[in-house]
Amino acid sequence: MLDLMPIPVVDNHCHPMYRDQQLDVPRLRRLFTEASSTDFANKHMPNSVHYLWAIRQMARFYGCPATEQDVVVAHNSRSPETLLADLAKAANIGTLILDTGYPLPEESYTPEQMSQTGSCHTAKLLRLETLMQDLIVAHADFDEIVARFAATVRNTREQGYSGLKSIVAYRTGLQIRHWSKDDAVKSFTEARSQAISQGKLRIAHKPLLDYLLHIAFEQAAEQRLPVQFHTGYGDSDTDLRLGNPLHLRDIMADPAYQSMPIVLLHESYPYSQFGAYLAAIYPQVYFDLSYTIPFVDKLEMLAFTRQAISVAPASKLVYSTDGIYIPEMYWIGALRARSVLGQVLQEMIDADEIDEEQAYHLARWILHDTAREVYRLQEV
Repeated sequence: MLDLMPIPVVDNHCHPMYRDQQLDVPRLRRLFTEASSTDFANKHMPNSVHYLWAIRQMARFYGCPATEQDVVVAHNSRSPETLLADLAKAANIGTLILDTGYPLPEESYTPEQMSQTGSCHTAKLLRLETLMQDLIVAHADFDEIVARFAATVRNTREQGYSGLKSIVAYRTGLQIRHWSKDDAVKSFTEARSQAISQGKLRIAHKPLLDYLLHIAFEQAAEQRLPVQFHTGYGDSDTDLRLGNPLHLRDIMADPAYQSMPIVLLHESYPYSQFGAYLAAIYPQVYFDLSYTIPFVDKLEMLAFTRQAISVAPASKLVYSTDGIYIPEMYWIGALRARSVLGQVLQEMIDADEIDEEQAYHLARWILHDTAREVYRLQEV
């Protein structure tokens, strides 16, 4: 099989790790499922293929028996900084592109801290819905919020961000409509009332959310600023029916947004073929292959990787882990990606679709070069 280890990966989408890295077995189990029930994690994770595989890989790295308790002890025996540095080196991680919208900043290492301690580069993404919520809580005037929102997005790069991230799929779905200002103001009044009564806001007010997203898209198109969309797979908080990337077709086809790179996250699982098709048809659309989350086994990863490479150019595919919480997440994703991608490309060599030189060329695009171009990364 192809050796892809020399290619430094650019993890196009992941999250900061927790400051509190102390684990026990129940907490470790909860980290490897999107199910919200603690009972689910305790009962079912020991019977999940992806979790059993991860335990064996971590045990191999630590040099300990492949049991949950031994892995927990080994993890807790190392400082988070040393662990991140060792794992980043072992996985040849070049850059982590971090969505800082979750976990909460007070619970997490900053991108700068992760870069320093992990001896790898980091870049940041600005989460749009978090910005909306903060502005609505802080300001009572609709026009002021719109102006402040537009100004912040306009200055995204000046604030040190390399792109934008939207979780609208979680809130009101990917079918983003055009609304009148009157509709948006009415929706804002409802959102503002909720913010005042509760002291916080989870924005799920469709006319307002869609209205502000279109403002962000206008600014992003002017700057050729990439926008990541959560698509498909997620926890029970998302309605999977509304996360189908085909719902974004109107945005993709809009002449005003042709210069805005769109990244479909999480291989749109289980809509993987749809997402790959969109990346093959629309010049500004890119398709993310995520190898830690969704929590699926290698055989399923082989399937969505074959689907993606068979349909879309490698220069439209980006690698990620969606890693979060613990540094092992970034590491096991890199292991998975190189193994799966290497196997799929070898199959294509054996089928006389490509030769070995071409296979390495495609792998470098997926693991490194596509993300470097999309996010305009200078340091890798």
